[in-house]
Amino acid sequence: MIGTGRRSPDAATTADGPARRLGRAALSLAPFTAALVAFKTTLDYLLPEDWFASSALRIVFAGLCSLCVGLLLHVWGQRLVPAPPPSLPLPDGRQPTVDAREVLGDAVRGVLAEYREITRQGTELAGWSQYLDDHQVPPTAVGTSYGLRVLTAFDVREPRVDRQRVLGSLLALQKPGGGWAASTQRDRGRPEITAWVLAAMVRSGLVDSATRSAVVRVLEDMLDPETDPMGMDRTTVMTAALTALAEVAPASPALPVLAERLLGAGHRDGTGAGARLHWGESARGPGRSVAHTARAVCALHAYATRVPTEAALLGNEIRAGLTWLCEEDPDLRTTDEQLRRPVADGTVDVLVIGHFTAAWVARALMLPIAYELPSGQERLRAAVAEVLGGCDNGTWRWHDRTRPIWMTYQGATVLRDFALRNTTWQ
Repeated sequence: MIGTGRRSPDAATTADGPARRLGRAALSLAPFTAALVAFKTTLDYLLPEDWFASSALRIVFAGLCSLCVGLLLHVWGQRLVPAPPPSLPLPDGRQPTVDAREVLGDAVRGVLAEYREITRQGTELAGWSQYLDDHQVPPTAVGTSYGLRVLTAFDVREPRVDRQRVLGSLLALQKPGGGWAASTQRDRGRPEITAWVLAAMVRSGLVDSATRSAVVRVLEDMLDPETDPMGMDRTTVMTAALTALAEVAPASPALPVLAERLLGAGHRDGTGAGARLHWGESARGPGRSVAHTARAVCALHAYATRVPTEAALLGNEIRAGLTWLCEEDPDLRTTDEQLRRPVADGTVDVLVIGHFTAAWVARALMLPIAYELPSGQERLRAAVAEVLGGCDNGTWRWHDRTRPIWMTYQGATVLRDFALRNTTWQ
């Protein structure tokens, strides 16, 4: 739960279990019962009539005695049954006002509301555009892939969303020669978009092994530095491809090459246990980007997890990257990156990539290795607080006030993972 400012019925039942409720009920009746018994006993057996000038005074004194007995028992009973636990604070210390289920429920409902089926130029398309509320744009490869990610991540089983039809739409959106590109790019598949789409399709049930193998080969062919020197110089492109191939094709021969290339693009400070490793936007540029370092750490972890033979070698590199994230003063603001590739006609192929920095840092710091770092959990809470602070009714807005579907996916999955990994905010 990302906060308990409004306790749900289920949460109240958990906090006040059957034993606690029974105890409270018994102790609420005990003082009244004890007072009655004390009054009767005092009046009949303990107060002689010749002590009082009138019977009325005798009755009043017996009542006062019984009242004192009841009050003492009430105070004693309150100490026996502890009060319900207080509301847990948010990572930045603010009092909670949001329930995780409400946030995630709003996110899922918002994404489902944007699903649509249209016919465009004779092709039936089912899916999502890249921006929520952008109803003038037909479903795109990027938007649809992230819509599928949301459905898969939260196990959404919505009858009106035909996943096979959505998968068919994605296959229909491939560029000539195979693969996918963003709507701002030219008519040629690119590795970063192909990687995002491929992983989403496999998670959502692409079981046709022939199609899957064909798309994997297309992606592998795109990862040639001679064919795409600009892409293979960018941390974002390398991490996207490395993560996707580790997930869908862990035996791919391109994986060790990609991992070596990504590690070669990093910048190392120090040696041994105190080494720090960080990345920048490109292998040739300055290497002090929080977002790119977090992305690189997550990609290397995905590779090490799915290819155990690489785990021992990559463990030190992942730890060095996490150490840098923990020891630096991270700038968690969202950032943009432009990827410009020259094309044959003398113009350029342009893609603007947004980095939800706080979400990437939170993902990196939720890796198991991060728990070994002294300031890892403090930095994690700060990143999650930043993610939660940007939530608006289950969605997130970019700094240009648009609502990209990928940002909602990243924000919602971070909050889900943090809530599941932490029974308390400590």
